[in-house]
Amino acid sequence: MVQWYGSSWSEIVKSLESNIYSGLDEDEIDIKREKYGTNKIIIPQTRSLHSIVVNQIKEPWMLILILSLGVFLYFNQFMLASMVLFIIILSVGFTSLDEHESEKSIKELESLNNGLARVVRDGRTLKVPFKELVVGDIVIVGKGEGVPADLRVIESEELKVSEISVTGEKFLVEKYETKIEDKEISLSDMKNILFKSSVVVNGSGTGIVIATGMDTQIANVVKIFFAQVDTSIPIGKRIHGIVNYFSLFSVAVVVLNVALKVGSKENINQIIFSSSEFISGTIPQGLIIIISIFYMFLFRKMKKNFIEFKDLSVLEKLSSVSVICTDKVGAFAKNKMEVAKIFTNGNFIEIVSDTVNSKSKEANSENLERIMRIGLLCNDTQMETGKVNNPKEDLTELAIVKFAMINGLDKRKSDKHNKRVSYIPFDNERKIMTTINSLEGNYRANIKGAVDSILNNSTHIMKNGVEVEITEEEINAIRDAGMSMSAECLSVVGFAYRNFNYEPSLKEDIESHLVFVGLVGFENKLKGEAIDSIGRSEKMGIKPVIITDDNKLTAFAVGKKLNLLSKLNEIISGVEIDNMSKDEFDRIGDKIKIFSKIRTRHKVKAIKALKSYGYITAITCAKLVDLPALRVSDVGITTSTSKMVRRLSDIILKDISFMHILDIIEDSRKIVNLLKKIVIYVAGCTSAMLTFSVLSLLWKYNLTLIYIEAFWFHNIVIFISCLALVVQHKNEKSYCNGYKIDKSILKENLVFTIFNGLLIGGGAFIPLILNYNGDTRLAQILSFTVLNLCAVLFTFSFSQKKIFQSKLSNLVLAINLFLQLGLLVIAGGLKVILNVEYWKTASIILIVYLIFSIFNKLNKEEYD
Repeated sequence: MVQWYGSSWSEIVKSLESNIYSGLDEDEIDIKREKYGTNKIIIPQTRSLHSIVVNQIKEPWMLILILSLGVFLYFNQFMLASMVLFIIILSVGFTSLDEHESEKSIKELESLNNGLARVVRDGRTLKVPFKELVVGDIVIVGKGEGVPADLRVIESEELKVSEISVTGEKFLVEKYETKIEDKEISLSDMKNILFKSSVVVNGSGTGIVIATGMDTQIANVVKIFFAQVDTSIPIGKRIHGIVNYFSLFSVAVVVLNVALKVGSKENINQIIFSSSEFISGTIPQGLIIIISIFYMFLFRKMKKNFIEFKDLSVLEKLSSVSVICTDKVGAFAKNKMEVAKIFTNGNFIEIVSDTVNSKSKEANSENLERIMRIGLLCNDTQMETGKVNNPKEDLTELAIVKFAMINGLDKRKSDKHNKRVSYIPFDNERKIMTTINSLEGNYRANIKGAVDSILNNSTHIMKNGVEVEITEEEINAIRDAGMSMSAECLSVVGFAYRNFNYEPSLKEDIESHLVFVGLVGFENKLKGEAIDSIGRSEKMGIKPVIITDDNKLTAFAVGKKLNLLSKLNEIISGVEIDNMSKDEFDRIGDKIKIFSKIRTRHKVKAIKALKSYGYITAITCAKLVDLPALRVSDVGITTSTSKMVRRLSDIILKDISFMHILDIIEDSRKIVNLLKKIVIYVAGCTSAMLTFSVLSLLWKYNLTLIYIEAFWFHNIVIFISCLALVVQHKNEKSYCNGYKIDKSILKENLVFTIFNGLLIGGGAFIPLILNYNGDTRLAQILSFTVLNLCAVLFTFSFSQKKIFQSKLSNLVLAINLFLQLGLLVIAGGLKVILNVEYWKTASIILIVYLIFSIFNKLNKEEYD
């Protein structure tokens, strides 16, 4: 960039063969575009809804169902075909739409390419789409407009921009056309460059396009974002894997059965039809639908509490998070500051509720008033009717306005009587902010900033309203006072001024020969639960890492107050990170608990280091420039109002307090435990149906109602039982032994799953044996009822107590039991009601299994 900011604009216009008055000629546009490229940020291709649907259909279990659908249609079994089609549409619909939403999130970055720019071409001012700009174009920007490409400023009229999307800095930046002599400066110090995606807040200007598309600075952020490849398998695909697991097992049974029947007299059509019925009936077809509906129900409920998850995979990742990197403000400290202490006239002045005690006020009246005047004038807070707004979200500026008002000074009156005539914004190199204000026919530079920056430029000090030369002893006393306040967790700001009897030019060295007035210590009070949240995180096995704009001394005091750290070397600053090698940083990365004054690149580096130690990471960010940090972290959390940042984050929160985040993690762990139970429950019930169907095949029973029962079993009985599990998820344990929802759950709980499947399937087969030689339809109904009722009772194996602690869960199960019994009576009529032998057999089976379920718990050792 040095060739752009280090050269005069006239040289750049000449080198790019442009003209500031007429711009480029139309016949030059294509040549420039071919040479420098288009003004388009390339976003990786996203999958269409059609391709997502096709991928879903390619799943083995889905292909098996589609094949069964064809078989049922061929044999004119339209009711069975419609049931299969219903399952296919719901399963594909839920998972495809969810994946499509994730793909749309990436497309949100396309908005960087959209908009209209005012450009001078052939001597005319035109409006053209951003994408049509080329290097060398002369562009005009004004208040409220976005910058369409990287521009070198040619002309500036009080031009101020917000560059937060590129630099991450909240302060407004004033832009000018003068070249900058320094060779190496940060982006935020390039005052003659306008960056693409910045927003003009005030004034207007003209610039020449120096970089377009993928050569712009914002494109570098996008490149870093997409450089981080997410290799994790979405939970939806893993659930498909579980269903495929059962599907292949069912196919294996059918293949074996067909092999045994080869050469028998059984009709080939009958073999195909019964095989389709068997396979369709033994696939856990409702699992994806159950989890999708549960996901919708749960996330809608969370949304009401201002918690939004991108998808279920994010919740699963969050449950395993072991380190959280978050800003101090909002997470541990309130989103406001108060004036807590002042050092002036060589003395400390204690403040109570923004009020100076009368004795101190009288003794230091002139100095105190001068500090407040400087604080009000060197301040971008806007006072509107009933509203106080600070565009930079600078909490210290808001605090000084409140403090001054309580002590008798009003910002609106100060601004009216001392009009601002010019302004030098804060930057990271100078670390001070200056405004020039009119003062009864003269002018005064009002200055605030870092203590050392103020002192290095001060030649005088104000004592009891009188300016005297500052001594080395006084400078040391001021520095000691600043360190003392920092050690009390205060953010310290120095205040100074300089008088002029003429209106000074910004080209002068205004910020020299200052008169030092005093220091103000601002307290960012900790939230009431902040210290408790640190203790709770340790119990949950989560390491908190704080990101703060405080200096190291203040950060250390805050860390000690939170009981987070005990040594200064557990804090590191951005400057220190820049001056150490990657290996050196990686060695100490695990020990750092507070990052002081860091930028996005440091956040990315910190997250990578923590991940290399085996941590599962989460980070809270709110700026577009922080997208790479959000991307590289396992879980990215935001409170941003930016549509783009929200789209590309994993979790959106309104309340970013650390305790609230821990609450959400605890809930996520409970939900993952619940999902694990649902998978095992559905697998156990599917094993039961598989056992029952295999036994029917072995006994060569012709079950004409088997697929209707399978549909009812998988989509009604199991669904309602899972609902009973869902409504009691708050009673789940808040720790997880296995965080991944995949086939490993089945492997870990194979004995529990198969044993219960054999018991339920075998128990349901007994009434079929006893009644099959009579009325085969009634025998099926009786047997299916036992199968359904046992599946309902099986749910008790997943409660922490003998029955569920949630009354609603028990009520749902009771309704499910009565529903199955009611269906039995409706389907069987008097034959069922009067069948005493059946009721004896069924009662024995159900009572035995009920007792077994109450005492045979999943992971029983967790509840003892």
